[in-house]
Amino acid sequence: MPDISNTEEYSSILPRLPVPPLKESLRRYVERLEPLQSPQNHAKTKSTVFSEDSLRLLSELNQELIEYDQELQRADPASSYIEQFWYDAYLQFDESVVLNINPFFELQDDPTLRQLSDSDPFGEVSRLVTRSSRLVLSTLSFIKEIRCKTLKPDTARGTPLSMDQYEKLFGSARIPPDAAGNSCRLQTSLHSTHIVVLYKSTLYWFDVLDFEHNPVFSAQELECTLFSIIKDADTNTEQQPRFPWGALTTENRSTWSNIRDYISRSPITINSRNLQIIDSALFVLCLDNVVIDDPVDLVQEMLCGTSDVDLEVSHNDSRFGSATGVQRGTCLNRWYDKLQLIVTRNGKAGINFEHTGVDGHTVLRLATHIYTDSILQLALSITKPVSVYSSASGNAHSSLILKTPRKLEWQMDSYLLASLHFAETRVSDLISQFEFARLDFVSYGSLKIKSVFKVSPDAFVQMGLQAAYHSLYGKFEVTYEPAMTKQFQNGRTEAVRSVSHESKRFVESFNGSGASKTLLKSYLSKACERHSFVTKECAAGMGQDRHLYALYCIWKESFRDTMPKPLIFEDGGWNLLQTSVISTSNCGNPSLQSFGFGPVCANGFGIGYIMRDKSISIVVSSKHRQTTRLVHLIERFFHDIERVYISQD
Repeated sequence: MPDISNTEEYSSILPRLPVPPLKESLRRYVERLEPLQSPQNHAKTKSTVFSEDSLRLLSELNQELIEYDQELQRADPASSYIEQFWYDAYLQFDESVVLNINPFFELQDDPTLRQLSDSDPFGEVSRLVTRSSRLVLSTLSFIKEIRCKTLKPDTARGTPLSMDQYEKLFGSARIPPDAAGNSCRLQTSLHSTHIVVLYKSTLYWFDVLDFEHNPVFSAQELECTLFSIIKDADTNTEQQPRFPWGALTTENRSTWSNIRDYISRSPITINSRNLQIIDSALFVLCLDNVVIDDPVDLVQEMLCGTSDVDLEVSHNDSRFGSATGVQRGTCLNRWYDKLQLIVTRNGKAGINFEHTGVDGHTVLRLATHIYTDSILQLALSITKPVSVYSSASGNAHSSLILKTPRKLEWQMDSYLLASLHFAETRVSDLISQFEFARLDFVSYGSLKIKSVFKVSPDAFVQMGLQAAYHSLYGKFEVTYEPAMTKQFQNGRTEAVRSVSHESKRFVESFNGSGASKTLLKSYLSKACERHSFVTKECAAGMGQDRHLYALYCIWKESFRDTMPKPLIFEDGGWNLLQTSVISTSNCGNPSLQSFGFGPVCANGFGIGYIMRDKSISIVVSSKHRQTTRLVHLIERFFHDIERVYISQD
């Protein structure tokens, strides 16, 4: 197995992400569009793509891309041609990251929390404090493995995967554009030793690592520290209003940029220092003073937080002058520009992460580490109830380690007060535009799909999503699923376009009434085979979306003043394929209860699903489309297709 301690050696064994042959990408592009277009529109797209002018311009851009990739290889062997274009796609996005970019993972419950009660030392927040402490310590041990280069390399079926994203997982922040720029930037503090804790919208920070990357707290010490934060915030909340500074990270990027610019130009420097502390923190721990058990409510809690306005608050209590009502929801207890660990008072936990620098597979490795660590700690507590985490109080540099939590004090003025008020109302508006539904299907899972249905579990679910949508709306829409390309240096993802002629034939036959069970089985098998084939192509770097997007970016950045826009980017097929009405992702892992994200277009659905041996979990979000109804139809598909296999014609 390759040694991650030697980065250059590890990187050298990974191939570079290939730039596919142009004509192959164009062929795949046209193939992916054909089942989604009318014959007339498809003929127009095909004629446009393969016209002499189009091929000439695209060939020039492709040669530029090849030369760019060759220069990248000389300057930075551990790089890929899509890397900067991909960062820019995220960082140039101006809308709020809430529900538009940040996904969530809901972690499995900690079974040992059931032993706790309100009579325990921390009272009604015992589960909140204990779960939070364990999550932080597990995360710190993961950070130590990354920084000490002892983290075992990721592999997929024996193939080593790129590890570059782990450096961006902790200490990173999405920084809004400065006054002179027009794009956000990803800032990473590689030597950060502190975390930020949010409780009731109040921010605290303290060191959690020493200079050798060791945790400086025992489990018991950290629990007491977190409890002291809760008590302090509860006391201060009663004495003075609290201002939800995290709400500013829910604004669109240009608005947030203007506010940060105002803060940076102010002669009062305390607010700027506070932002620097937050930006450079390893991560943010969000302690939510709510009890949530309902599965759908937990989706909202982890994805965007709750919105609960208290309209009965008196005028004198209002923190925003003449405005009435106070937001009590957890949507304000967040800092969306960073990785966030979220814990509720009853010990439910999740991860909400800024997506620019890391994909789900990387954050899933953290979730797996937390899950494995919790099992280990449970076993150790049974055999020897002593914390395995030691305090660093004897460290030679311990005097420089700030273990006592410090509250971030802010300087308020009328402009900032108004900014906080408008941010809170806008994020409340935003949350109200979305709805969520969830399916925890327990009748069967991947074992039965493989052994009885004899198809790929992932492809099977994709067919179910298409069948449910077609049953509801009578048509097929552009469907997106990411294929991981981390087997290449700095690999990210490629777009799998799930709708094919084979999937359409199966879905139309399944939703009709004339096909025999034997024929349905054959159609399903061929549809799944096709989906798996396309997925493997994409994972091998031989998709079309990323390649063509890179060509578009090169034209836009370097040639828009000297070269006509290639007609492929003017054709209706391009806009069609860029609008993923059904955006999906499979993130199966035993460490997760659920995961999900918002839709990527106004009329779309965001669908995250987890495949387990004996169950399937699906989270669906939309802007108040037929979300619950769609989930019901997915469930019905799972039952109906099972009957196709267990009964004879």
